[in-house]
Amino acid sequence: MAYQAIGRGSSANDGTGDDLRSGAGKINANFVEVYTKLGDGSTLTSDTVGLLAATQTMTNKTLTAPTINGVVGGTTTSQTITTLTTEGIQNATGELEITAANQVVEIQGGGSNSGAITLNCEQNSHGQKIIAQPHSAGVTNTLTLPAGGNQELVGTTATQTLAAKTLTLPQINDTSSDHQYVFAVSELAADRTVTLPLLAGNDEFVFKDHAVTMTNKTMGAMFGTVQALSGAGAVDITSLITQVTTTSADALTLANGANGQMKIITMVADGGDGTLTPATFANGTTITFNDVGDSVLLVYNTTGGWAAVSNVGCTIA
Repeated sequence: MAYQAIGRGSSANDGTGDDLRSGAGKINANFVEVYTKLGDGSTLTSDTVGLLAATQTMTNKTLTAPTINGVVGGTTTSQTITTLTTEGIQNATGELEITAANQVVEIQGGGSNSGAITLNCEQNSHGQKIIAQPHSAGVTNTLTLPAGGNQELVGTTATQTLAAKTLTLPQINDTSSDHQYVFAVSELAADRTVTLPLLAGNDEFVFKDHAVTMTNKTMGAMFGTVQALSGAGAVDITSLITQVTTTSADALTLANGANGQMKIITMVADGGDGTLTPATFANGTTITFNDVGDSVLLVYNTTGGWAAVSNVGCTIA
């Protein structure tokens, strides 16, 4: 309803103004509109009215497509927001955009908490937090995200595989006594010296994909990792030796190996004949282990498959 002015006439008591009843009606109508706007029509609200220039806190408000201009925490921001609801803040493309004058968004800490950002899963039932070091660490630095395609960051406790990385003066701390360290050597020039550290226990160094000739060296007994295979199953190609315990007439398999690989298979307990069928076998189709001590030494090559270079007691067919 538009505001209703009370007619007062052209001059005092000239009889051209509103009569008392009409004037009172306009007053009532104007007050009803005010009470309806600021209350329930009969009672004014007890809430504080928001003012343009006043510093006030607004609660439970829905802003439709607002534009926020101002300084927040020392950073100037100007942002047009399409949606501002309990679900969050979105722009026209569904994202929150923050334009900082210095291109830095700062999450401040307080109390006993460092600044942090929590990223939730798609169902918001799990969250991963990115958090700053505590004040006691005295750390001020810059972390730069890696270049390249899609990838993961490396964690100190996660089990991950690193590819195409160069380690400068690395230190391997390992107190266990039975590990195998594998080095992939792409180039070993004539003037290059490689000094290996002193190892303890059964540790080994294995050079992959590189031919090395050793001269005037004393070789002791050859040791390798051992697979204990009980019953039917696959003879692995990751261990040098497989010790077979048969429980009946067991069927054994052997996958193709790598060029030049050796494999030793021996029966250590006889519960029945064990028949091995290699995927590719140069000497036939099967190798049967009949008694304890039956052993075979195989060498793999890419043209003929596994070849028996030594046989003790086994039946090759």
